[in-house]
Amino acid sequence: MNSIVAPVVVFLGAPLLAVVLSLATTHARLLHGLNLATMTGLVVSEIALIQQVLAHGPQTALWGLVYIDALSAFILFIVTFIGLACSLYTWTYLDDYMARGMITPRRLSQFFVLFHGFLLAMIVATMANSLGVLWVAIEGTTLATTFLIAFFRKREGLEAGWKYLILCSVGIALALFGTVLTYYSSVRVLGDESSALNVTKLLEVAGQLDPHVLKLAFIFLFVGYGTKIGLAPMHAWVPEAYSEAPAPVTAMLAGVLETVAVYAVLRSKAIMDQALPPAFTGNLLMLFGLISFAVAALFILIQRDYKRLFAYSSVEHMGFVMVGFGVGGPIGTFGGLFHLLNHALAKALAFFAAGNVHRRYATREISEVQGLANIQPITAVAMLVAGLALVGMPPFSMFVSEVMVVSALATQSFASDTLHLGRFLTIIIAHDVRSLAIVTLFLLFAVALFGGFTYRMVSMVWGAAPDGVRRGEPWDVGHVPLILTGAALVGFGLALPEPVKGLMDRAVAILMVR
Repeated sequence: MNSIVAPVVVFLGAPLLAVVLSLATTHARLLHGLNLATMTGLVVSEIALIQQVLAHGPQTALWGLVYIDALSAFILFIVTFIGLACSLYTWTYLDDYMARGMITPRRLSQFFVLFHGFLLAMIVATMANSLGVLWVAIEGTTLATTFLIAFFRKREGLEAGWKYLILCSVGIALALFGTVLTYYSSVRVLGDESSALNVTKLLEVAGQLDPHVLKLAFIFLFVGYGTKIGLAPMHAWVPEAYSEAPAPVTAMLAGVLETVAVYAVLRSKAIMDQALPPAFTGNLLMLFGLISFAVAALFILIQRDYKRLFAYSSVEHMGFVMVGFGVGGPIGTFGGLFHLLNHALAKALAFFAAGNVHRRYATREISEVQGLANIQPITAVAMLVAGLALVGMPPFSMFVSEVMVVSALATQSFASDTLHLGRFLTIIIAHDVRSLAIVTLFLLFAVALFGGFTYRMVSMVWGAAPDGVRRGEPWDVGHVPLILTGAALVGFGLALPEPVKGLMDRAVAILMVR
């Protein structure tokens, strides 16, 4: 029996079983216990998967339907870590709303049904040995998260859920067209309709596929999945959804869903780069990454809502990730993967803190949240750690990944391709000056982002606390994920655990193979 089968079965079976059992009870403790047990099982299974991949390399399971390599194992590491943190945070977060009478036991049961369905869809997307199944699974996340965004059934939440559904459905339709074009190109080479979208088969014959069809296919795939990632200009749903969704849902959207959507782009890119000049996909990723970074930096300067502030921060950091993968090379690719992990940790911590603040202050307006250090000292520390990490301050791990990406950007050669980005700039300035100009512009936006973001974080933590806000923050299980994510942001900045680093090194090799 394949040694990878057992953890794969747990990964697929545990969330599905949790969906069924969550339907059968409305008892809060049972629901939370089931949720925590499911995530603990997934973490243990992920450890087993990492060991198997590091020891034996890429593997298939369940009659070839599942494909696990270093890239998918790394993404699953992020899914399970952030999922466990969200499960711990959800315990006190939703119990508080139940105590206030804002949600009923039946609504709590429905939350966990949707949460585990959402989790299962992301796991299937990451494990699937088929670009078609990957597309179906990501479409499944849209259905589950639409109801989670509108969970509190407020008018604003319903509008945000509807906007998310419409925009992401359009995006996923474009990704479907890209998947169909990939199928059209591969079936002519493989001659087998049943395996024309299999990742393992596509990697074997990618060099024989029609490059003209693949160029068009990747554009549709990138724009489609880029909508899920929240890249500009497809990002309009992000501030609306993130500001209205429950805090643990927002942490999963920013830390996990965006990461899985990036995985879909990277899996497609790894195949396309076998048949296309890497400058084609690289320039496309870098162009949208730079646009997203610049747009988010400007919008952050005018935000008055702290959840929308974090939402635009997600647009910025996903743009940064795309720049890393677009630049490529061992440093840029490793920096992009590392930044995915760091962003997931920092954004989960940020939205956990935001959830605590909103429950205490009953407002999302930055100007109305003052004196957080006196009102909620633990949350204040978490907010500062998340804020400083998100602006790239040392000793947090985001500083390391940002330095890696900027270093790769400063030293790489901007090859021109069909996007004509390099050719256009070459007309204006020489190559060395061109690279320096792009890096300088990039850093200027980073400085503006740093100033605007830090100013708002500091204004919330210090100052005179408003009257009528209860002081004190007794310890509960909801503080554990704040410590876990905060400690990881510091610890990973000092030294990456060897298994994680080994996994990332192998994932870099997968993305750079030609």
